[in-house]
Amino acid sequence: MAIVFSAACPSCGGQVSIHSKTAVMAACPYCQSNLILGDQGLTLSGVHSAILEDFSAIQIGARGTIKNQSFTVIGRLQVQYQGGTWNEWYVQLSDGRTGWLSDSNGHYVYLESVEIPSNHRLPDFEDVSVGSVIRVTQASDIFYACDIRTAHILKSAVQGELPFIPKQNEVIRVVDARTTHQFLTLDYKADHIELFMGHAVDFTKLNWQNLRTEREMQESSGKIKGSTEESKCPNCGGTVQWLNGVAEHINCRYCGSELTIDDNIAKIIKAHNIRNLQAKRMALQIGQTANINGQTWTVIGMMSQTELDGDATELYVQNKMKKEFIPFTHDEWHEYLLFSFPDQFMWLVQSSDDDWAMAKTENTWPKLNTRLQPLTPSGRTLDKLYTYGGAVQYAVGAFYYQVSPQDTTFYADYGTEHNKLSLEMTPDEMSFSSARKLSNATLESWFKASGGVQKLKLPKNTGTHSNRENIRNTLLAIFGVLNIPIFFSSPFQFFISIFIVMILLNAIDRDED
Repeated sequence: MAIVFSAACPSCGGQVSIHSKTAVMAACPYCQSNLILGDQGLTLSGVHSAILEDFSAIQIGARGTIKNQSFTVIGRLQVQYQGGTWNEWYVQLSDGRTGWLSDSNGHYVYLESVEIPSNHRLPDFEDVSVGSVIRVTQASDIFYACDIRTAHILKSAVQGELPFIPKQNEVIRVVDARTTHQFLTLDYKADHIELFMGHAVDFTKLNWQNLRTEREMQESSGKIKGSTEESKCPNCGGTVQWLNGVAEHINCRYCGSELTIDDNIAKIIKAHNIRNLQAKRMALQIGQTANINGQTWTVIGMMSQTELDGDATELYVQNKMKKEFIPFTHDEWHEYLLFSFPDQFMWLVQSSDDDWAMAKTENTWPKLNTRLQPLTPSGRTLDKLYTYGGAVQYAVGAFYYQVSPQDTTFYADYGTEHNKLSLEMTPDEMSFSSARKLSNATLESWFKASGGVQKLKLPKNTGTHSNRENIRNTLLAIFGVLNIPIFFSSPFQFFISIFIVMILLNAIDRDED
C-alpha cells in the first residue's frame, strides 16, 4: 500500500508512516505516543496508547476482501468504557475509500461514513427507543433501532492511523439499527449527527491475509487465547476462573458478585451476597468441554432465568411498566454460554429436565413487518409460537457482557418447536437468535469425554409458555371437533362452539395472571 506521508516520531525517533489522506493522527508503533498530523508534520499530543491484549487476530497491515474490493487495515481504535471494551478497525480499500470494521463478540459489520442530506431530518437521541423505525435517504429499506447506548469513555487507545483525534473521559450517545444484512450507526455529537452505513460480514469469508497466529498472540501477551486463568473474588475470597481473551465479565459462583478482569486481577463491579450459590446444581460445569463435529467448545458461563408474563414484560421493555409490577411464574430455565477458538460463541438452553436446544445470535436479520414480526422469504408472517419474559436469578462464570440479577428480557418465539427464531428485547437492545432442538443422545455424545451431562430437575409450573401453548392447541382441536356439526345443522351451533372455546381460553388467561 502506498505511503502518503512518513516522518520520524518526535518522541523516540522511530519511523511513522501514514497511508490515508484522511488521517489526522497516528500512534507511533515503537513508543505508542499519539501523534498529531498537521502542517508542521508530526507533533506530540501528550497521550500514550496502551492497547489491552484482547487476542484479536486482526492487526495493522492485515489484508482482506469485502464485496470484491481488497482492503488493508491501517488503524485501530480500542475504547474502554464502564461496560467493557470494543474495537473499531480502520481500513482502506483499493479504490482509496476508507471504512470501519467493527467487532462485537465475534460478529462483524463493515461501515462507511455517509453524508446526511441537509433536508433529511434524523430522530433526536431522546426520541429513539428499541424497535423504532429509522429511515435514511440512502436506502429504500426500513431500519429498526437495535442498540441504544450512552457510554462513559474511560480511555481510548490507538494503533496505526485514524481520521480523528479520540477524546478521553467523554460521554458518547450512539444508536445502531439493522435491516436484514444492512447496518447503520448514528453517532450523536454535541452539535450534529454522524451517519455510518454498511452491512454484516462473515469474518471467515473476508479472504484474510497476514492475520496474527495463535503463537504470535501468545508471544505478545505471554498467554494463550482460551487458556484458563484464576483469581480470588474480592468480595468473598472464592476462586473465580475465566478464559484469556474471551470474556470480560465474571460472576462469582460463591457469592454472585459481578466482577471484571484488570491485569489478571478480579475487581468488583457490583457485590452480591447470594448464599449457597455454590450449591446450585448445574447440568454442565464451568470448564467442561464438548466435541461438536470435531470442534472443541468450552462451557464458560451459566445463567438461571425465571419466566415472566409476556405481555407485562413487553410493556416493561417499552418503558410503559415498572419491572416490579411484572407477574412471574416459578418456572426456571438455564442457559450455558460456550466458546470455541478463535472467536465463536453459542448457547445451550435447558428449558426443562430433558428439553435442550442449541442457540446462536444472528448477525443478519429476517425481514420484519412494522410490528417487528419476522417474515418468510415470500412475505408471509412467520408462525408465532408464544411470548414470555425472563429475569436472571443468578449467573456463574464468564460472559461477554455484564450479567446482573433481575436483568429482564422479552422473548417472542417463531417457527416450530424444533427450529425457532427468537426475538429478544430489553429496554436498550434488540436481537434475533436461532435455536435448534437437541436430543439427549446428541448432547450426551458431545460431552461424553468430559463427564457427560448431569441429570437436573428444573422447577416447573403447569403455566409455562410451552405448556400453555399445548393446552391452547388442545382446545383448538376440540373447537374443530365441535364444529363438525356445522356442516349438518344450523349456524346457531357454530356460535355456541365459539362461545364455549372463548370461555375456556379466558379461564386459562385468568389462571396465567
